[in-house]
Amino acid sequence: MGDFDYGGYGGAGSFGASRGPGAPGGDAAPASPILARAWALWSAMREDGALPLRTDLDPMAMRTILGHAVMLERVRPGTVRVRLGGRVANGVMGMELRGLPVRAFFETDQRARAVRLFERPFAESASLELDLISPGAEGPLAARMLVLPLCEASGRVCRALGVLVPDRVVVEGPRRFAILRDHVAPLLAPRPARRPVLAEAAEAQAPYRPGPPHLRVVK
Repeated sequence: MGDFDYGGYGGAGSFGASRGPGAPGGDAAPASPILARAWALWSAMREDGALPLRTDLDPMAMRTILGHAVMLERVRPGTVRVRLGGRVANGVMGMELRGLPVRAFFETDQRARAVRLFERPFAESASLELDLISPGAEGPLAARMLVLPLCEASGRVCRALGVLVPDRVVVEGPRRFAILRDHVAPLLAPRPARRPVLAEAAEAQAPYRPGPPHLRVVK
């Protein structure tokens, strides 16, 4: 798939240049400084490789991406809703997004796939990157979306930061998208396999060495 031309709205830049271990996307991913900035902000909040806390989000630090941001909440497995949408996403959908299920962003025949994909950042602590297309009378609208999980103090992952970057300003929605490409990348290193405690205890025991018999003659 070719790179999208974001012009002055999404801009031209290198998302790939900002990637670190676990960063989403591949070498052919379209350039977007907004997505690069979102990834950098999210990565800077991580401590010792853990997922960022939702409470660590700083609106001032996010001001360059805030209009593109979409705060997502996993209400229950299979149901992700918008908690708060920026002006760009609101314009694309032509409405206030608060409370809207994320499947509403997609064409009807794409919704089952979208539900499965949006479940993965929460269930797998993974990033999700989507290349999207929306047909329309004034021409197709291309967009990219990045979803990055956030955890609560308890360690539970039920919120995520979404960033939507369309290829132009949308003044009349709603637009529904089809998914051209998806990319899911694990963000937490797998824990090393641990041997069963019983096996470890057995190995720690002293080896058996037979001693003299303890039998005695009974008269």
